[in-house]
Amino acid sequence: MKITVVGAGAVGATTADNIARAQLADDLVLLDIKEGLAEGKAQDMMQTATLLGFDTRITGSTNDYAKTAGSNVVVITSGIPRKPGMTREELIGTNAGIVKGVAQNILQYSPDAIIIVISNPMDTMTYLALTSTGLPKNRIIGMGGTLDSARFKYQLSQHLACSPSDLNAI
Repeated sequence: MKITVVGAGAVGATTADNIARAQLADDLVLLDIKEGLAEGKAQDMMQTATLLGFDTRITGSTNDYAKTAGSNVVVITSGIPRKPGMTREELIGTNAGIVKGVAQNILQYSPDAIIIVISNPMDTMTYLALTSTGLPKNRIIGMGGTLDSARFKYQLSQHLACSPSDLNAI
């Protein structure tokens, strides 16, 4: 199994780290447009492999989609976060171009991949990935509901002064 995570920021790096620790893939590619970022994070994660006991091979890459070739699953975390004063429409305009470009580049090297979209606004970016790639809907997955539920559960736990693990909330 080969998994690619596109975007090596906080969400992408955390996603990649959890994939490696859970050994969900034999090969994991972390890709980013910022020079050296993905390579550095991949190296950091590989250096912890002996301490944490995982065998996943992690490769970092700066904008080289050829290294993602043959990926079974691709997680798209790339995009910019909404800045203060920025409308959702402005965020959609910026991130739409990013997500569309990433999806098209990924499919050039991994035409059979399943794509999981985490970029914001997630529902819109997932639909964009679906319509711009022409893939069947069972190969494009958005995970916004899970994230929203986790955030809701956390906020409830803060107001109720209890552990989030004590709650079941959707």
